[in-house]
Amino acid sequence: MLVKVVEGIAVTADRVEGLRAWDLKSRSLIAQIATGDHGSDAAPSCIAVDEAELERGILDIALGFSDGSFGLWRLFANKKRLERRYLHEKSSNGELIAVALSYPYLLTATGEVLVSLYTFDVPNAAETGQVTRQKPSKSVPGSQAADKLPPPYLLTSLDSRTSRPPLALSIRRVGKTTTIASVAYTFSTRRGWSIGIQDLHIRQPTTDSLLAAPDISTTRIAYTTPVETAGPSHSPRTPPATPRPRRGLAAPASSPTSSHADPEAIEPGPTTLCYTHPYLLATLPDNTLVLHMCTSNASSLSISDGIRLWGHTSGISDAEITARGKAVSVSTRGEEMRVWELEGRLASSGAGSRSVEIRPWQSPGRGGAPGGGPAGDGLHAGDPARDWDERRNWVGFDDEMVIVLKEREGARESLMVYDFT
Repeated sequence: MLVKVVEGIAVTADRVEGLRAWDLKSRSLIAQIATGDHGSDAAPSCIAVDEAELERGILDIALGFSDGSFGLWRLFANKKRLERRYLHEKSSNGELIAVALSYPYLLTATGEVLVSLYTFDVPNAAETGQVTRQKPSKSVPGSQAADKLPPPYLLTSLDSRTSRPPLALSIRRVGKTTTIASVAYTFSTRRGWSIGIQDLHIRQPTTDSLLAAPDISTTRIAYTTPVETAGPSHSPRTPPATPRPRRGLAAPASSPTSSHADPEAIEPGPTTLCYTHPYLLATLPDNTLVLHMCTSNASSLSISDGIRLWGHTSGISDAEITARGKAVSVSTRGEEMRVWELEGRLASSGAGSRSVEIRPWQSPGRGGAPGGGPAGDGLHAGDPARDWDERRNWVGFDDEMVIVLKEREGARESLMVYDFT
């Protein structure tokens, strides 16, 4: 199951139940729609949400699938309705492992680290040389249907043989005419590993421009100081992607030539990455996290030295971060969760004091004695008893709740809501 949480709404996706939206306050289902109606039983493999129109009760949702296909849906929360806007055919490039959405831009990544940048603001050059744009086909006035989207236009692809998962994708707007698409990734160095970021600056054409598509005006690359690890040396790997231009568009500058590492070597480095500018957070196999701050402008991109975050006593399965300077992490086993305050404390020496442990508590009115089981309610059937055989596979949060996805023996999943109100 895939999960995203936005301001009291949880969006979940899986092969059996399709795409669903939940009201976390009432623990009720808002809307549901099938995703497997495109001639394939491929499972959803990654999810992203664009909350730009949340004030109007609208969420745009992107799903990537294990067969390389992807699609866009729109949630009308006030009308309790989900509508499909676009579905892309499967691809021979393999499973999608990450996706980012900020309409009209979509960023996808495969397991082989092929990163593709699309726009749904599709150019359409007429015979006269004038440029028009294909807009979404409008729904009937007064209906609850979402606008259907044309097939997206591929702006560029980044094909890397040096970077590897984990990676994280991000799209953010900077001013009225510029959007930045970012790829945070991991790569091996001679004696360890490093984290890199590549920014693509997308400039939207003006209304009187004859450009055929948005222009990738600038690309920036930055990476952290390599972290040395014990074990055999690795051949150096350098950051990240060698662009492959599409349809004659100018491509970002390519990365330096690199040697290939021994394929039999065990890759060191982070187990997960999450990036919400300016925060870059990595979870490590030694039960710690590393926080970096990213500085980006029109002329430069840089990543600060990492600050190690201590507090977990067992392996960390996932972490989530927001631009407001908060993060939450969850251990794979047991009930260990921590909330981290990151804002304004990067230079502090007391990294271990950054977090607060969440101690599960369930009131008698919720079916259990205080301290007798995990706090909160499951949105899916599951045994609430504490069980060390359970795995925590995902964590997310908003200002009032933490949501954890648990998997039990037999792949039974339950989405647990921990409410602080």
